[in-house]
Amino acid sequence: MLKVEDNELLTRVGPRAPMGRMLREYWMPACRSASLVADGAPQRVRLVGENFVAWRGTDGRVGFIYEACPHRGASMALARNEHNGLRCIFHGWKLSVDGKVVECPAEPADTRDAFAARLKVGHFPAREAGGMVWVYLGKQAEPPPFPEFEFNNLPDSHVCARRALVHYNWLQGLEAHIDASHVGILHSGFLNAGKPTAISARDLGLAAAHKAPRTEMHVTNYGLREGALRDLGDGKTYARIRELVLPFFTFIPHAVDEPCSGRATVPVDDEWDAEWYIMYDTQKPLTPETIELLFAGSSGDPDNFASNLGGPENLWHQDRGSMDRHFSGFPRSVPFEDFIIQESMGALVDRSGEQLGRADVILVQVRRMLLDAVRDFEAGKPAPWNIAREQYPNIRAIATTIPTAMNWTELNAVETFREQAAE
Repeated sequence: MLKVEDNELLTRVGPRAPMGRMLREYWMPACRSASLVADGAPQRVRLVGENFVAWRGTDGRVGFIYEACPHRGASMALARNEHNGLRCIFHGWKLSVDGKVVECPAEPADTRDAFAARLKVGHFPAREAGGMVWVYLGKQAEPPPFPEFEFNNLPDSHVCARRALVHYNWLQGLEAHIDASHVGILHSGFLNAGKPTAISARDLGLAAAHKAPRTEMHVTNYGLREGALRDLGDGKTYARIRELVLPFFTFIPHAVDEPCSGRATVPVDDEWDAEWYIMYDTQKPLTPETIELLFAGSSGDPDNFASNLGGPENLWHQDRGSMDRHFSGFPRSVPFEDFIIQESMGALVDRSGEQLGRADVILVQVRRMLLDAVRDFEAGKPAPWNIAREQYPNIRAIATTIPTAMNWTELNAVETFREQAAE
């Protein structure tokens, strides 16, 4: 369990909260690149408790600013998008893609340019990669190195990134992705579904048959590697090796013949979370059939694929009549089962009443790491985990069978995939 004050420290993400200030020091996904059209409608984006606007200028560049016009606070989501800038429809102030006020038509002509040059705009660095617009909201004059994950350097046809907006705190989302022991229980209904899912039948079957994995962890300078180990006998162990790149990213274990899968858990505010699901294949383009395995039963809206999730008022559309065939009664998809469980806890969980077991050891470890990080940050130390950027291209999770005598920390997922693909 956590002390109430520690839970508050981990979960509050607004601009005045210590965790909120620290999270702003990392590049984070903000919206899908495809949702922004040159000279098209600006898009409202809420992140870490504040409201922003993203838009694409005439030349294709992306601008990212506070939603409130720096003049009188009118919403720039209502603005005209023209000639590489947003023009407020209230008094006509025009803000350029690079964050400058370039026109103030209601000001006297002889002082207009000098007046505009003195104005400040809440403008933030933005980059596009992996089908997403990323932003840096921190205070450093020079942003940290950009996270060059594998999926950020692949052709568009090899990557699919979609977002779900879910009604729970960001820490609940992160903890769902690192909880290895629930896989063989919550998701076990898909074993009887008679169709493939985001988790292969083989891996899901092994997880369901061995419900209590032995969990081991290896702390890295980018976060944590977790080995969920299930002894199979005959000198073999089924190892699900997860990569946690703090503070936002989790890479989900998968077999060599499956696409890679990553998650980004990005706080919208204290009670809402943006869950980014990123599927990618380093060798070939993704097919619609492959993508459907992960997003089956979704709303079809790539900007919020869980808009049809339901809520407590209808018990998230649980089908109790199907529970003789599907364990949870939520047969739509694996992601939806995770979303529903987290929402069912409430928008912001009070962890002071938890009763944890050995299966929760990774949660305890990650909470401790986050608490130490935010306290050090408040004491004046730099935000951690930004120092490992050169390792990002080689971070990949894996689910495979290894000799029981083998040390799982020595397993290199990229090399193992290459070797097994060549066999």
